[in-house]
Amino acid sequence: MKDNNKITKPIRNIVVSYSIFGILWILFSDILAVFFINNLGFYQKFQSVKGVIFIFVTGVFLYFILKKNLRKLEEKEEKLFKQAHFDSLTSLPNKRSLYENLAAKINSNSSSNNAAAPFSLFYLNLNNIDNLTEIKGHSQGSDLIKKIASHLEANFDSQDCNIYSYNYDQFILVFDNKVDDQELKDQANIILTSINELWEQGEINYYLNLDIGIAKFPDSGGDAEALISSAQLAARNIIFDDLSFQIYQQQMYLDKLEYENLKRDLRSAVKNGEFKLYYQPKIKINDNQNKIGGVEALIRWEHPTLGLVSPQRFIKIAEESSLIREIGDWVIEEAFKQLSNWQNKYDSDLSISVNLSPLELYDKNKSARIKNLSQKYKIRRELIEFEITENALLDNRSDTIKTLNELKNLDFSIALDDFGSGYSSLSYLSRLPIDTLKIDKSFIAKLADSRNIILIDSIINLSHKMNLKVIAEGVENSEQLEIMKKLNCDEIQGYYFYKALPVDQFEKILEENYNY
Repeated sequence: MKDNNKITKPIRNIVVSYSIFGILWILFSDILAVFFINNLGFYQKFQSVKGVIFIFVTGVFLYFILKKNLRKLEEKEEKLFKQAHFDSLTSLPNKRSLYENLAAKINSNSSSNNAAAPFSLFYLNLNNIDNLTEIKGHSQGSDLIKKIASHLEANFDSQDCNIYSYNYDQFILVFDNKVDDQELKDQANIILTSINELWEQGEINYYLNLDIGIAKFPDSGGDAEALISSAQLAARNIIFDDLSFQIYQQQMYLDKLEYENLKRDLRSAVKNGEFKLYYQPKIKINDNQNKIGGVEALIRWEHPTLGLVSPQRFIKIAEESSLIREIGDWVIEEAFKQLSNWQNKYDSDLSISVNLSPLELYDKNKSARIKNLSQKYKIRRELIEFEITENALLDNRSDTIKTLNELKNLDFSIALDDFGSGYSSLSYLSRLPIDTLKIDKSFIAKLADSRNIILIDSIINLSHKMNLKVIAEGVENSEQLEIMKKLNCDEIQGYYFYKALPVDQFEKILEENYNY
């Protein structure tokens, strides 16, 4: 309706103006003719001349009126076009222009049945602008975006490169005839260096983290949507300790597809009974009998079509989608149920350890549910150990320590898993209510290094002085076993003795070798 008004209003003004002018001309010209002309023949000639003059004058009149109003229409159309095709903040062509221009590029030679000329698309994401806007306000972030846009336009806008504002903190550069991988890498480095120079030269006072995802036509996609999605996916696959750009590869799409499919299937896996617990023995080595002292419960997913799916493939998905809490509750109950069964079957002191993810420790009701489960299955709590990793401690949330202390007060044991694999801090050993320290397998794999042995020896001695039991993970050969014995390690886990086993195979080992 608004657009119709913009068109009809100028037309209405022209008609009204023309009508008023015509009426006034007829009235005044007739009055003057009657007043001054008495000869009928001359009067008739005068009326004919008056008609010709009227046509000429009204033509001139209409010309200027139409010109004025058409100019206004053109200005309004130009303004509407600019609003529709250009970003209001940066004045760069916007997302709509990008899609239209990409479609034109791709279809440029379709009429002649020739393939469209190849080109590349660079997706630039300034991924830390939100921090600036939160600290200094939205206007500061907008000013920075405008500076970046102006810099890109001044340095890269050319006949072979078009620059677009895609979203607030995202830009897209389209380069003609540039699809060679080395060319693309060189161009990405040029862009990164150029933006970094703004910071280094003091032209901007906020350091930017710039990620660049690169897609190629036609390899990365056959239409605008596919190309942009491919470039965005490449940017999300950047390895942050390596480069700040990534060229799209089809494997990225396949990995993403697998991720989404697993996330979908994971939602029904607990309900469908697709999870199983496997058990990896922990072997006592300080008494030279190499007997099983306990087991670690490890989850496995028996996918209906993919078969056995390892935790490395689905635990991260479960954590990112918050399904880990539901899965974690299932693991704990299943482990408690199994321990209760072993207590009745073997009358032994076999212990079992269960992994807790950081998200589970943030759950304020976790310890209460664990307590209820231990009462339900009537298990001896001192035979249950919960394993946590350093990742659970990195954000220093008070909920984590609180949950661990609650579990400790309920007589459960706590183990610090994968010690040394991340940002290990000896302060954890004094701050946390832990009973066991598990040395990460990466240390065991480097036992040929004498300095590494000294480090392990120090960790074991320090742990023993703090009354902590030490378990070495990833022991795979006799040489590693002998070294860990000499270093007075308490227990080991690894393929040298046993991998993780289904419950029936584990029970068979217990009954055949350990007189259970």
